[in-house]
Amino acid sequence: MGKSVQVIPTFTSMPTVSRLTAPQRDAPGRRFRKEKKMIRGFYSGASSLVSQQINLNTIANNLANVGTTGFKPQQAAFSSLLYQSIYGGGGEGHTIQTGHGVRIQKTGIDFNQGDLNRTDIPTDCAILGEGFFAIEDREDGTITYTRDGCFGLSVDGSNAYLVNGAGNYVLGEDEDRIEIEEAKTTTDSNGKITAEGGFDSKQLGVFVFTNKYGLELAGGNQYRTTEASGEAEALEEPDIRTGYLENSRVQLAQEMVKMIEASKGFSFGSKIVQTADEMEKIINQLR
Repeated sequence: MGKSVQVIPTFTSMPTVSRLTAPQRDAPGRRFRKEKKMIRGFYSGASSLVSQQINLNTIANNLANVGTTGFKPQQAAFSSLLYQSIYGGGGEGHTIQTGHGVRIQKTGIDFNQGDLNRTDIPTDCAILGEGFFAIEDREDGTITYTRDGCFGLSVDGSNAYLVNGAGNYVLGEDEDRIEIEEAKTTTDSNGKITAEGGFDSKQLGVFVFTNKYGLELAGGNQYRTTEASGEAEALEEPDIRTGYLENSRVQLAQEMVKMIEASKGFSFGSKIVQTADEMEKIINQLR
């Protein structure tokens, strides 16, 4: 008997079959999605850099005013930008949430009471509890508000007035300049006239606001009113301590920790931008 022979068919050419998979056939669309991710990466990293820079500036300002009388520290509040649902793989309907970075939502002020420092100087005043002193600018007459009660007497013509360290007028409850009628004036060898005595803390005006967190920082420890804060209203029975000053509310150790955290956040944002740039270069080389 003859042996059975298995005949194996041979082909002179392979059948014409498309070897492109669905993702490969959609290469232009897939490349577009990658480019969108690169743009999103740039935007997220850039928004982080801008936000952390503002945060660092805020912390630096707090540290610079650690010894400023009556200073209230600021704190930057972050918020996430719009989230977007994108295809995450793993089947139909499987999406993931991706953000577009962060931004500074607002810069708040910590108005909590600072520690009182005893000076035994009669014109030094500190507010215990709510309220602000009113200050009138000597040049343009604008009124700002402060917790800094480091006052002194200044001679203007034949009158003596209560002024702050910058020489601006301190106001009473009716927002009038406080004139010291019983002050004694002296003239030194250089012709400088000084006044002392005759000051009563009851002459001081202490003002409160409907929303003190709506006050706008005017520089240092000075604030100005806004629509959000409302108008100033005189406090009827303020608690004023003479011979004391309110220390800065800034906590040095806490601010240093915040600065380290903000520096790391800035570094991470810079790394995101750098990585997105490198990936974009690789994609451009593959085209």
